[in-house]
Amino acid sequence: MRTHMRRGWIAGILASLMLLVAVAPAGAHAELDSSDPVDGATLASAPSALTFTFGEDVLKQGNAVTLTVVESGTRLDLGPLSVDGAVVSVDWPAASPAGAFRAAYRVVSADGHPIDGSITFTVEQAVGEAKSTPSAVAETPAPVKASAAAASASPSPTGEAGADSGPLAWVILLGLAVLIGVGAGAWVMRRTR
Repeated sequence: MRTHMRRGWIAGILASLMLLVAVAPAGAHAELDSSDPVDGATLASAPSALTFTFGEDVLKQGNAVTLTVVESGTRLDLGPLSVDGAVVSVDWPAASPAGAFRAAYRVVSADGHPIDGSITFTVEQAVGEAKSTPSAVAETPAPVKASAAAASASPSPTGEAGADSGPLAWVILLGLAVLIGVGAGAWVMRRTR
């Protein structure tokens, strides 16, 4: 009897582990792989563009990038975003001061999950006359599949990832795996009787 119970529990645990391995990729979202300029860089002159490269493709709609002068908190006007697979870029403004900048991004990954963050860097040479507006945001047209909240949220100026449902999804998946494991264990125990 104990042998049958032990086999049932082993079968249940193995079924749970297989389920967790099978669903692990589903919890992944686009994460920032690299940026140009890199976070913390000091540049002699302004870059021609801001470029963010993510770990997976992002939707063409619902993405935004802002460029803020850190000292004054002023946002600079940016042109339209370009999205090419996993790469999001926007041209550097025609005019900008020298100093520290924060480039904040918000993108919508292929699964519809919004991801945000920011990088900071310093530019030592001004470009033209800086013209700014308090709330200029480079944004693509309204999203087709992304939720309204994902489409209307502005990038986080703090650089911290937004509220992520990842941990909740893992708890739910773990709970399902345990239930399936217990069910598989019970089924094996019944069959061996």
